[in-house]
Amino acid sequence: MDHTAARPFDALGERYERAYGHLRERHAALDWLCARLPAGARVLDVGCGTGRPAAARLAAAGFGVTGIDVSATMVQIAARQVPGARFHHADVRDFAAEPGGYDAVVAFFPFLQMPRRDLDRVLARMISWVAPGGHLLLAAVPLDAEDRAITWLGQPVRASGLPAPAYAERLTAAGLTVLHARVSEFVPDYPGMGPERHVFCYARRPGGPPAPAHELCGPHPLPERHRGPLPYVPAGWLPFERRLDRGDVHVVANAVAGNTRVLDVGGGSGTIARAIAARTGDCVIVDPGVEAVTLKQLQLTPGRAERLPFRDGAFDAVVAAWTLHHADDLVTSVAEMARVCDAAHPAARIVVVQGAPDSQVTALINEVCAPIAGEPPSHQGFLLGRAATVLSRHGYTDVAFRRVPLNVRFPEREPSQRAGLAAETLASLWYHGHPRHRQMRKALVQRTREHFAGGATTLRADGVMMTARPPRLDP
Repeated sequence: MDHTAARPFDALGERYERAYGHLRERHAALDWLCARLPAGARVLDVGCGTGRPAAARLAAAGFGVTGIDVSATMVQIAARQVPGARFHHADVRDFAAEPGGYDAVVAFFPFLQMPRRDLDRVLARMISWVAPGGHLLLAAVPLDAEDRAITWLGQPVRASGLPAPAYAERLTAAGLTVLHARVSEFVPDYPGMGPERHVFCYARRPGGPPAPAHELCGPHPLPERHRGPLPYVPAGWLPFERRLDRGDVHVVANAVAGNTRVLDVGGGSGTIARAIAARTGDCVIVDPGVEAVTLKQLQLTPGRAERLPFRDGAFDAVVAAWTLHHADDLVTSVAEMARVCDAAHPAARIVVVQGAPDSQVTALINEVCAPIAGEPPSHQGFLLGRAATVLSRHGYTDVAFRRVPLNVRFPEREPSQRAGLAAETLASLWYHGHPRHRQMRKALVQRTREHFAGGATTLRADGVMMTARPPRLDP
């Protein structure tokens, strides 16, 4: 145990957290990781400090978190502040862990006082602890020095480090795929401290399952197969869309803002395509219900997802929002999206949006309408998970998930009116024109009446956006 390295952290205690708690790049790194980890992932936090923000954020997301720190004071604070994680007073140079024992290892600034002779060995140890397909996140002070005397947060320390490019180079040499390597500047909230330079690296270890099951691909357990396509009927979708707050539109448009050739598969009303075109200059919609026509910034092309009428690599981004549950052949449709997307383009990506596992709208339709129709429920998470698996097999292995908050609004004055309109809107979304539509509507009124009687004016319809990219350094 290196008591010299522990001394400044023992002295600082919670003041260290206050000085670095608002480090934006660390919060961004945690967001990035949480979007990629499978449900119940095992995470090791090397140099956990006070447990905040890293261990706290990861534990709150439902992951199994183990933190280690050379400072006994930091470990005591972390155990008190983050009871949902386990913490050990340990030096990373001596810590015993199983090879491949963690789905992710995060190491935010554990190297500042570490002699160069130990740094490569510690990096190799941390990499060995990452499971195939798992991730390593590290942050360091890019300091080309060995045992330099400095004053840091009022504490005398002996600092060592490497130049900024050396960290990504070492990860690459060890066989990891570096997905992000950026240098940034930060001013700690501590008297007398000026700007510090930091380097953040995100890397993935090759291998593992094609697409680990993310919690947003739930509810779990997943069904064994797709239930088959649901009909797309404009007379059902358009009234629903008029009440939907469409928070997904700007999220999807932002996701492809850096692209120039974007295809919207199953563009429907064109709401998302128009937002994309406003960002990128144009957008192509392919949909079986349109005629070939070019409008301002939009090109409409008739076609089905299972056989896209475009050459290989014709686009640098493909979007499919609320589309996969209408596909006749899910696997073929997703493979077609991969085919027409130019994987060699530095900004290549495929964006898919489906319902969240806790969507009230999906739950009501599945629980009320599907049994009346004599059909299995639509498992939106299965669609996302299967799409992620197919895309991973086509080289799109950097797969991330994020929740998109959405609500369907029923602002009418009377609760009974809200219940009636909600029942009509939901029953018509996937079952417009069904012979048992009236029975569905009646059953939905009974289910929604109590909800709206309590004063509610919305139903939650959250979505999940999955972004899949080839594994390469951020452009």
